Amino acid sequence: MRTEPAVSVLVPCYNTTAFIADALDSLRSQTFRDFETIVVNDGCPDTANLERVLQPYMDDIVYLRQDNRGPSGARNTAIRAARAPLIALLDGDDVWEPNYLEDQVRFLRNRPEVDVVHPNATFIGDGAHAGRLFTDFCPAGSVTSFHTVVSGQCYVFVGVTARKDPVTRNGWFDESLRAAEDLDLWLRLLHANVRFAHNARPLVRYRLRQNSQSDDRGALTVAALRVYDKLLKELTLSDAERGDLAGAISRANAELDLVKAKKALYRGNYAEASRRFTLANRTLQSGRLRLAALALKFCPALLARYVHRRFPTEREYLH
Repeated sequence: MRTEPAVSVLVPCYNTTAFIADALDSLRSQTFRDFETIVVNDGCPDTANLERVLQPYMDDIVYLRQDNRGPSGARNTAIRAARAPLIALLDGDDVWEPNYLEDQVRFLRNRPEVDVVHPNATFIGDGAHAGRLFTDFCPAGSVTSFHTVVSGQCYVFVGVTARKDPVTRNGWFDESLRAAEDLDLWLRLLHANVRFAHNARPLVRYRLRQNSQSDDRGALTVAALRVYDKLLKELTLSDAERGDLAGAISRANAELDLVKAKKALYRGNYAEASRRFTLANRTLQSGRLRLAALALKFCPALLARYVHRRFPTEREYLH
């Protein structure tokens, strides 16, 4: 009989065949070795090719297949199969630094009051953010709480290490969500007084990919709005928590207007861009947005030329 490992690494796979070998090679390079790897093929459309790529790793992994259920369903399947008291999330297109597990496990062993530790990450792949840190754009704050996450003072990077028991006691990942499912779980755990802490070390290389789910700011904002609405209906909230969620909904709607304004400006629809910038700025109260609205009123073509010259593609402008 094998004793249980210290950590179960959960690796959901969907359209990540081109990158999964890099992810698994990073596991082979870990300085901390007491772990198991659970790879879940979440109904990949190129399963035959994925399994060909996985073949050299089969002795190192537990490989599971299922019909497509989204990232929540894939992670829940992996959690059910996990034998360790700790779980760590690695997406199939990301890469861990060699000391990821050593650092994260030490953190949790030294801080027994903490249940979830979220590290920093370095962007890799497509786009201008490559080489920058996650916290350059998404602050971690000094405290991870329901209030700080909902208010945008703290962002929890998805590549966490967590004690499995609090996750399974507080509802798992919600399989009705195909995006922002991690935000939903973090907020439910925080509302249940599960303790989070931030590890400032950049232990993950987080891949930016064109046309990936995380690349679409508008879709991510819509997904976050769905989460906020869901939590308002499902959780027993204090007046302060309801106020936090109401503020988050207001900011998310403003961010959605900003995305639509930028798209309209880039595509030459100046009237719509002006309307959306004005709507966004009612909540965001930004001098730059006021200037953009003024420029659209008096010299829209000049502003559009500047934007196109500085941002050769719409994707670059939106990010």
